[in-house]
Amino acid sequence: MKKRFLAVLLSAVMALELTPFTGMAQTYEKTEDIPIGTPDENVVKIPWADRLVETPELQIPASQEMWEVQRANIRDMVIDTLGNVPPRPETVQCQIYETGDTPILTYEKFYLDNGYGDMVPGTIYIPKGLTEKAPAILYLHYHGDEFETGQNELLFSWPLAESGQPLLDKFIERGYVVMAIDAYAFTTRGGMGPGYVPGTDEKETGLAEEASLYKFLTVQGISYMGMIIRDDQIALDYLTTRPEIDPERIGVTGMSMGGTRANWLSALDERVKATVSVACLTRMQDFIRTGNIKWHAFFNWVPGMLAKFDTESVVSLIAPRPYMQLMGDSDIGSPVEGVRYIQQKMEQVYKLYGASDNVEFHYYQGLDHDYLPEEFELMLSYFDSHL
Repeated sequence: MKKRFLAVLLSAVMALELTPFTGMAQTYEKTEDIPIGTPDENVVKIPWADRLVETPELQIPASQEMWEVQRANIRDMVIDTLGNVPPRPETVQCQIYETGDTPILTYEKFYLDNGYGDMVPGTIYIPKGLTEKAPAILYLHYHGDEFETGQNELLFSWPLAESGQPLLDKFIERGYVVMAIDAYAFTTRGGMGPGYVPGTDEKETGLAEEASLYKFLTVQGISYMGMIIRDDQIALDYLTTRPEIDPERIGVTGMSMGGTRANWLSALDERVKATVSVACLTRMQDFIRTGNIKWHAFFNWVPGMLAKFDTESVVSLIAPRPYMQLMGDSDIGSPVEGVRYIQQKMEQVYKLYGASDNVEFHYYQGLDHDYLPEEFELMLSYFDSHL
């Protein structure tokens, strides 16, 4: 009797378990008939752009003295937001592994020990015939998903394609010592990150490598931007030790990611005496509202930033040192309304110092994310005037 009762009970339980699956099978005869998730406008009640945190407005005080106090607080806040970035090495460790020359310059290829387990590749180019200490340019390369380029951007002719002359030569002809390094994941640093292609022993490269770098750092409370700027500061540490240069005449420039790096580096390191940023001054609130979020790579996304400040707070730290921005008014990565807002704030700060002539913004009508020959020439002339 007991065995019969258990058998009946088991049959009932099995029937209950099978009923939903039987119903599903009766509803959809074939797997391909089952509807797969398609966009459903009913699932989003509030547009994403309307969910942005309310970023505190940068209020410019009435005096330079008041600004200096506020500036110190902003600088501390920016550094804190960059996360647990390890301190830079106290002493620069440089390994030169190749030297050479051309008719107009000598060069040295080197590795810098960044004290975080990496050797940062770079090259310094020195004009021949120097008779005194020269001004120097730290050239910060772009992104563009062109991970094979990196510091070699200096050797290309773009944006001087019509002349076919490398960018480097134009600096050298004007008497500048020029230095460039590779950021994480670029050129020979590619394939050196923490991630592997899933299921293989092959290292990730390109955007996949950047994603893994971002995850690896962020989960430890370290921003990717902070680590990139850290390497750029180590490059400055080394550049200032070179006997060929005048450490009081160092300029920084770059386009796209290079422009962003120039902005942040100059804001946080006063050894930079003049800055020209090209085609990447992004007010994050305005950019996010365009919906083109994928366009900016991982470096631009500093965790928690908008809860405290936006880009105008960062670049205002550069005042009163010379600063120039070159920007297309149709740049997908830098909505022009946001750029003009940043300009307004910067001009207010520079005015406090009586240094309004030290900040310049140039807009190029109809230009998207590009670098024109006339912009490049203007950049060179600006450094000639301020270094």
